[in-house]
Amino acid sequence: MESFPTVHHLANATDDEVNAHWAGLGFYRRARLLHKGAKYVSNELDGNMPQTVNELMKIDGVGRYTASAIASIAFDTCVPVVDGNVCRVLARLRGVANHIKAPIFKDGIGWTLAEQIVTAGNGLHAGEVNQAMMELGATYCAPSGTGIDENDPLTQFYLSTRIGTKVDEMIQSESNLNSIVGSSSLINDYISNASAVRGANTCALCNAEGISSVLYQIAEDLDDNVKANASIIGHSNFPIAPPKKCKKEEVLVIAAMSVDLGKMKGGEHWLMVKRPKGGLLAGQWEFPSKCIWSSAHSGAQKQGPVEVPNISIDVRRDAIVKLLQQYDFEENQVQSEFTASDLWSRDVQRLSINEETPIEHIFSHIRHSMWIEYAEIKSKSIDSSFTEKTFLLSDGREYKWMNADNMNDVGITSAINKILASIQKIRQSSNIVKQKKVR
Repeated sequence: MESFPTVHHLANATDDEVNAHWAGLGFYRRARLLHKGAKYVSNELDGNMPQTVNELMKIDGVGRYTASAIASIAFDTCVPVVDGNVCRVLARLRGVANHIKAPIFKDGIGWTLAEQIVTAGNGLHAGEVNQAMMELGATYCAPSGTGIDENDPLTQFYLSTRIGTKVDEMIQSESNLNSIVGSSSLINDYISNASAVRGANTCALCNAEGISSVLYQIAEDLDDNVKANASIIGHSNFPIAPPKKCKKEEVLVIAAMSVDLGKMKGGEHWLMVKRPKGGLLAGQWEFPSKCIWSSAHSGAQKQGPVEVPNISIDVRRDAIVKLLQQYDFEENQVQSEFTASDLWSRDVQRLSINEETPIEHIFSHIRHSMWIEYAEIKSKSIDSSFTEKTFLLSDGREYKWMNADNMNDVGITSAINKILASIQKIRQSSNIVKQKKVR
């Protein structure tokens, strides 16, 4: 807020300025969309924020959830807001046997259910009601919520706790059916009878196997712990667990190159390149890198764990040499023309930062296994004027030499900080070894 006190200040900022303020927070796409949205509000709407859901959704990066939250909280418009926390509350209030990320729930019927709550009482104070629902889903109705906490204002309305009690009563109804086998038989009969009564009128909201799986799980949990509170057991089984989705796996080789030009010329500089404008970490600065294996292109199954191959050091180093051939320094005064690959191949100190195990960096949907090679370039091998220039790859991306101040100005990601910390640790270890040899 200090740097961008108004939407106009944010709209007029550069991409690097926005990235510098967002650095380390993750989800960089949100920063890009926030910046783009600010430009739209500033340039097209003269800085005036829309107040309706439809108008708010015309802003880049603003979907139904964000638009509804702004409209209800900031402008007291009577519309529901549905997120994961709200879906959890709704699942327990109405006994929804589905997971909170199911499209039919979070994007469909969940909004209808939430609207019934928000519009009750003449639809007054919609913003407060929406905030209360979200807060309940994050506190008393969090995954660990019991459903019987005396401070929870919804305890008497949860269908989840009543279902747990009913299943327990079903199990206890026959003295010889106090085992999981007996309770499963009862539940199976109940589900069959209920299906026959409903006929084709099945619930579109619940998962196809959701109701039966929840009832069986409640019975199993009660059988495992006969002294457990049935209400809590029922509550804990709503909503159902989402299907596990394996992260995409990528193996990267990373070339970290530095040259120390001395304090008078800005100190140590690193070769950095800007990522593409779209996709993961779009527009962020990083060390030159190349993906040498991906589960997306390996024929690996979408479901189940993916085995990441151990790429040999020869293959990794060959990939780095080819990668750095793209980084061409055309205006060097020492030599007419050469590439970063030429610098890399010279008689310089090169270190494998992780010889046996890759360094992992995990995003929400992808895991990077990073093999890092580091080269310390001799200052006489590079003209200091290079640090003032910006070069372009064949795909139009910028690359240049950056010192610590430059990195702070553009903002670097936590992955780059992790790599720098690993390099520093190895360099310190190498210096200790050198000192011992000298003695």
